[in-house]
Amino acid sequence: MGELGTIQVKIISREVIKPSSPTPPHLRIYNLSLLDQFTSPNYVPRVLFYSNNDIVCDSPLICTTANNKSHQLQKSLSEILTLYYPFAGILKDDGASIDCNDEGVEFLEAQIDSQLFDILKQPTFEALRSMFPSDLLGNNSSYKGRSLVVIQVSHFTCGGMAIGVCMSHKIADGSTMANFLNDWATTARRNEIVPSPHFISLSSGSSPIDDPLIVGEIKMGRVSSVTKRFVFDASKLAELKAIITCESAEIENPTRVEVVTALLYKCAMAASKANSPSTSRPSILSQVANMRPKMVPPLPENSVGNFAWHFDISVTDEEEVNLHGLVGQLRESRTKFYKYAENVTVNEWLLVVREFFKEVKELFERKGANNVDFYISNSMCRFPFYKVDFGWGKPIWVSTDGVNVSKNLFSLMDSNREGGIEAWVSLGEMEMRLFERDEELLSFAQFNPSVRPYLLQ
Repeated sequence: MGELGTIQVKIISREVIKPSSPTPPHLRIYNLSLLDQFTSPNYVPRVLFYSNNDIVCDSPLICTTANNKSHQLQKSLSEILTLYYPFAGILKDDGASIDCNDEGVEFLEAQIDSQLFDILKQPTFEALRSMFPSDLLGNNSSYKGRSLVVIQVSHFTCGGMAIGVCMSHKIADGSTMANFLNDWATTARRNEIVPSPHFISLSSGSSPIDDPLIVGEIKMGRVSSVTKRFVFDASKLAELKAIITCESAEIENPTRVEVVTALLYKCAMAASKANSPSTSRPSILSQVANMRPKMVPPLPENSVGNFAWHFDISVTDEEEVNLHGLVGQLRESRTKFYKYAENVTVNEWLLVVREFFKEVKELFERKGANNVDFYISNSMCRFPFYKVDFGWGKPIWVSTDGVNVSKNLFSLMDSNREGGIEAWVSLGEMEMRLFERDEELLSFAQFNPSVRPYLLQ
C-alpha cells in the first residue's frame, strides 16, 4: 500500500495487453516522422474520471461491476491495438523507429481508499498523480524499455473509476491521444466500426535524421517550476471578450483561447518583471497549433503522430502591454502562419519544421536562454476528451496530472462545464507567488476550484 498525501493507493494487478492479432511482418519497423523524432520522450498524461450513478456506495456489487468493466477495457484495448499497432511496440535505440513486436501495453489496476468526490472537492497534484504509475511522470530515465503506452485503472470505494493514460510523446500529440481514447471506447461499446487510423509517418516517407536531436539541445526553462490550476467559466470569458472588443474595434469575435492566452501571458510577464525589476529582457510567446487541417491536401482528423507547430509573438521590455494588443498580435501572427502553410504538403512542412528547429537553436545560442523569457501555450480545447464513453457514460472530468515538466508553460483544456477553460500554468516558484495573486487574473479565473459544483449543473 502506497500513500500519496491523504490518498492511499493499492496496486491490485499488473497485466500486459497485447494486440488481439499479430502485426504483419512487413509492418514490423515503423519509422517515426521528423516531428516525432524531434519530440522529447516524455509521457503525456491524461486522466478521465467516471462516476458510478447506478450503484449505491459500499454495495457488494461494486467489485463485480469493477471486474466486468476491467475485462471490457482489457478486451477492447487488445482489439484496438491491432489498428494502433506501433503503440504496442518498443522504441528502438536510434530514437527514430519503433520495433512493432507486439510486446504490448502495460495495464495496471489500483484500489483507491477514497470516494471519487473526495478527490474532486479540491484536486491536489498529489491526488492526481496517484491516478498514474508513480515511476513514470516527469522522469525520462524511466522511459527506456517501458511500453509506449501505460494505463492505470483506479477504482474508488463508491464504484467510480479513473482511467489514467500515459502515452509517449514520441508517438502522439493531443489530437492523437484523443482519437485513440475515443476509438478504444467505441470498440468497448461495440456500436460501430472503428476506421483504421492514418499514420502520418507512413505517408511522409520519413527516415532517421543524421543530425543530433536539436530540440533536446535547447534548454528552454527546464528548471524547477510550480504548476497550478486556474478555471475560467464561460460567463467570465464572455466578459473578457467584451472588454477586449471594446478596447479595439479591429478585433472581432476573439476566441476563448486567444483571450485566455493573452491574459495568462500578460500576467506572467508582469510577475517576471516584478520578480527581477533590474533585469531587462525580451519575452516570446509560442502558441502551439494543430496543423492537420492546414496541409494540402488536409490530413485526416484521425492522423496518428505529432503534427502540431507554433506561431510566435514577442514583447520587448520597453513596450506597454495590454490585452487587446496581445490578442491582436496573436491573431495577426496566426493569420500569417496559416497563410504561409496553406499550400504546403506534409513532406514540405516537415522540412520547414527542421529548419525552424535549427533557427530556434541558433537564437538561444546567440542570445542565451537566460536572456529571453520564453513561454509556450498549448491548447487542447475542442479535442473530444469529454466524448470518451466506454459504455458507462462520458467522463465527468478530464485532467492532466499537474506535473511541472517545463517552466513557463500554459496548458489549456476544456472544462467540464460548456464553454469554460481550465489552464494549468507552470512558472518559476517566485514568479508563481506573484502570478497567483494577480488581481486582474483573479477577476476572471478561479484558483483550483472544486470540480463538484460543475457536476451539479
